[in-house]
Amino acid sequence: MKVPMLACACCAWLFLPVQVRAQDKLPMTFDDVIGVKQVGATKISPDGNHVLYTLSYADLKANENHSEIWIVPTGGGKPRRFTSGKNDRAPDWSPDGQWIAFLSARGDAGPAGGAPAKTAAGGAGEGPRVQVYLISAFGGEAEKLTDSKTGVTAFAWSPDSRQIAFVAQRPFTDAEEKRQKDKDDAVVVDTNFRFSHLWVIDIESKKAREIVKSDLVISDPQWSPDGKRLAYTAHPTPRADDGSLSDIYLANADGNGSPRKLLENEGPDSAPRWSPDGKWIAFNSREGKKGVLGFQHLHVMSPEGGKPRAIAPDFDAPAQNVMWSHDGATLYFQAAQRTTQQIFSVPAAGGAVTQLTAGDAAYAGLSLAHRADKFAFTRSDLLHPAEVFASSFEEPAKLTDHNPQLKKLALGRGEVIRWKGKDGMEIEGLLIYPVGYKPGERYPLLANIHGGPSGVWAQTFPGNWVNYAHVWAGKGWLVFLPNVRGSSSYGEKFLLANIRDWGGGDYQDIQSGLDELVKRGIADPDKLGQSGWSYGGYMTAWTLTQTNRFKAVMVGAGLTNMFSMYSTNDLQRILEGYFGTTPWNDLDAYSRASAMSFIKQARTPTLIMHGSNDTRVPIGQAQELYMGLRKNNVPVQMVLFPREGHGLTEPRHQLDKMKREYAWFAKHVLGREETAEKSSSGK
Repeated sequence: MKVPMLACACCAWLFLPVQVRAQDKLPMTFDDVIGVKQVGATKISPDGNHVLYTLSYADLKANENHSEIWIVPTGGGKPRRFTSGKNDRAPDWSPDGQWIAFLSARGDAGPAGGAPAKTAAGGAGEGPRVQVYLISAFGGEAEKLTDSKTGVTAFAWSPDSRQIAFVAQRPFTDAEEKRQKDKDDAVVVDTNFRFSHLWVIDIESKKAREIVKSDLVISDPQWSPDGKRLAYTAHPTPRADDGSLSDIYLANADGNGSPRKLLENEGPDSAPRWSPDGKWIAFNSREGKKGVLGFQHLHVMSPEGGKPRAIAPDFDAPAQNVMWSHDGATLYFQAAQRTTQQIFSVPAAGGAVTQLTAGDAAYAGLSLAHRADKFAFTRSDLLHPAEVFASSFEEPAKLTDHNPQLKKLALGRGEVIRWKGKDGMEIEGLLIYPVGYKPGERYPLLANIHGGPSGVWAQTFPGNWVNYAHVWAGKGWLVFLPNVRGSSSYGEKFLLANIRDWGGGDYQDIQSGLDELVKRGIADPDKLGQSGWSYGGYMTAWTLTQTNRFKAVMVGAGLTNMFSMYSTNDLQRILEGYFGTTPWNDLDAYSRASAMSFIKQARTPTLIMHGSNDTRVPIGQAQELYMGLRKNNVPVQMVLFPREGHGLTEPRHQLDKMKREYAWFAKHVLGREETAEKSSSGK
């Protein structure tokens, strides 16, 4: 199948006439950020005529996040809301195109956001639980299909549209339920795991049968084309630290016999996808000898066994959202490329990879209509949030426009910048200019450091609580978004360049980038600030103990003491991968990379923000930094967000974080007090 590049037609919408004069536009506010609607992954109908997608938005008054399912014709027409729930997600068409299944937590009461409540043992408590719902493709009322006591986490249609496979945790036994009711619920760590099982339910009778009862954590079920088998990914325990120990299994759809592994491999195997003829399974894999870090690569092998065959082994990026063409000759996937994300194809038999999209943008949420040569996907860039596009390969069309209010706002211009690290390595990042930027003038600058450390700043719309660069731009700031060594979209060598070097080359990459911006006459060296969340918080905590060039910093969910971090967080294998061993076997390596080892050198006013229920970076990391700064007479403020984990989910917390963070920098960098403001809509 010859597939021409999806070229300039998909970018034409960027140059449509603007209805609001530039001089009449308003700066973006914090409330405007909360008001941005997020378009999720697409699901194109089997005949290619319609696209389903999720639309998520914040309800600030109720302090909830809502998710709805919408539908839009690929031939043009107005998008419309398709379901009436507040927490509907993961829509999928039945193969015959007659039905739509989706996940939802609908009920009379429950926690904020509609998520199932959790008991101390990790099971579902009181409140609505996520179930599979069915609705006719022609509209009507949705009907609950499953009735899992613990909630459904994933599902998949059978090829004949008569059954659905779904994943749910093992229900509590009577004795377990009694202990929960009696609050006799002491938890012995690393025992009595809540494993998930695989079920198949008949659409007509609504009778469900458990087909896989293994003590594993199952995800991503995939039917064979003949409907006789299911492939799925499984982890040995629910611990986050075991996430890199995934394997692929095959089970009979009738429940007979025992599941078997697709292949034996010490490294992770995941995301199995059957070829249309059922003779092959495409999947992602990495050899165990490479450890827990590094890329998984695309492979194909027979479900009957044999040796896996690498597809495009020289393609230096992980293949995401892999899918087969209807004739089985081609594999399509998404992959990050520097600051962009593009769509690619590769012959299933092996051969050259072809890039199908182009431009400074992020393409995601790919889906393929198997009865029509048509794609659906989302596209976003620095000036536009994600919207839905459909493509007949030659001429993709923009189908949605869910954030028209942004046309009234003055947004900052963005560009990719490059500079040399202290060791000569080329480093790249993004720079958002102030609204009304005038060449030759210097501006205050915020350096925002991404998480990970394998995260990356991409050319997506900065309209969220972590990166709200357009608000800063509207207030006259530069925003610097560096992709330091260790970032994930510059090849595997670059990804692994910070092993046993946290706070070394990556820290120098930021400093040399700032030096370059000062040298160019863009940044004011006397008005610099830095912030970051997670690993960005680590890097910011480290920075304030290494230099006094910043007037203020914000450490969000940051790692500060790598020795205590190791045993109290939930990802020991990842830290061992970066540091080479445990802290007690190499105290110097962990100590050298810890901000707390150098806390006496800190002088920079510091704002610390952290979720009270964070298990990825436990709250003790923030407490250690706070006490170290306080006892050394450094201006510091620590803010804790109740109920929040590693990221902030409640809209009011997100809004508070942004306003509080900016006020801190306005005070300590600009020397002025920031007051509350109204949104551009006047609310």
